[in-house]
Amino acid sequence: MRRSHLKVSDLESDILKLVRSSSGISRVELARSLHLSPSTAGIYVERLIADGFLLETEKATRESGRPPMQLKLNPDGGEFAGIDFEARHIMATAVDFADTPLRRAHTEISANDSAADVVKKIEQTIAQVLPSDSRRLLAIGVGVPGLVNSTEGVALRYKYISKWKNIMLAKRLTTKFGVPVYLENNVRSMALAELWFGQGLGVRDFICVGIRSGVGAGMVLNGRLYSGARHGAGEFGRWRCPILLKRAAAWFGNGSQNPELPGVELQEATSARAIQRALQNAISSGEKSILKKKASAVTLEDIVQAIQCRDPLATLVVSEAAKCLGWAIAHLSLVADPEKIVIAGPLTQFGDALLQPLRATMESILALSESRMPEVVYSTMGEFSGALGAAALALHEWRPAR
Repeated sequence: MRRSHLKVSDLESDILKLVRSSSGISRVELARSLHLSPSTAGIYVERLIADGFLLETEKATRESGRPPMQLKLNPDGGEFAGIDFEARHIMATAVDFADTPLRRAHTEISANDSAADVVKKIEQTIAQVLPSDSRRLLAIGVGVPGLVNSTEGVALRYKYISKWKNIMLAKRLTTKFGVPVYLENNVRSMALAELWFGQGLGVRDFICVGIRSGVGAGMVLNGRLYSGARHGAGEFGRWRCPILLKRAAAWFGNGSQNPELPGVELQEATSARAIQRALQNAISSGEKSILKKKASAVTLEDIVQAIQCRDPLATLVVSEAAKCLGWAIAHLSLVADPEKIVIAGPLTQFGDALLQPLRATMESILALSESRMPEVVYSTMGEFSGALGAAALALHEWRPAR
């Protein structure tokens, strides 16, 4: 029976994914893993080699007899671009066919930028990382903040960008750059980066908590990214955290606009901008701090330096945010039972000032239910992790054209 073009493309994609997930694999091992006959596997491998996507080389460690040949990805097979953005920043990266990062770009989003402005900036940032030969670009992945319909390629809504609602981003970028475009929630793209390159490598069940302008969770369950029935899994930034000290609640804002709701939204207590705002409010209310004489707005770098100088106010604000975060992650852990929690985003700069109270809060909550405490670690991938994850999304979703 003759295979359809779709099935051929799917099979070739499966071969590339299997090679990508290994440091080198023989034709026999590949055929066995995909439940194919060696001759059938060989036909498709030869085609992928001819197309420039695979290389076949001798295994580094020689054994007796004929040296075994190993299939590997050809770095020159093409390039993928990954874009990750939130309320204030757009990050872009390009990787070659073997996942090696090539170029990076960063663009700032201003507070008064509309959705149309942001889309234009996304296009401009993508253009900065494109190969000189446009034919080398194979696909683009985009990590989108807020709710996203990955299947339709539509960014549904995000409260921190004006008029950001039902943006047909995949269609627009495909028209602009002429390649397939794949969308995913930006925190889930961070989780993909951790799964393939970072703290989640080899871990079947983990949660990546991304904290920037907002807060979200990318969940990898049984080795696969979980998106939910309506692409809304992990949007726990709207949970209301009831454990802020009364003194600190006034700095973060205590939900007084709707007094029937207790506490404060998690993203209004633990995001980077929320911590900056809380410390600024505390200083304005007369609290003592080494940052009191600072003429301009408090930055995250200012807070890091204040913590290093053991400033009591900065330490208290970060500790209160950490307790809220620990409260939320503990309850998320009760639902998903992850092996590991990975904290990603700029708050990793706070080191133990954030991590210790976060862990302590989690331990106290999980102990009450006799639940296991997951390992809690910081991401080590840096500010371009979401863009790298989006690029990885593109290279995993892309299929050779037939």
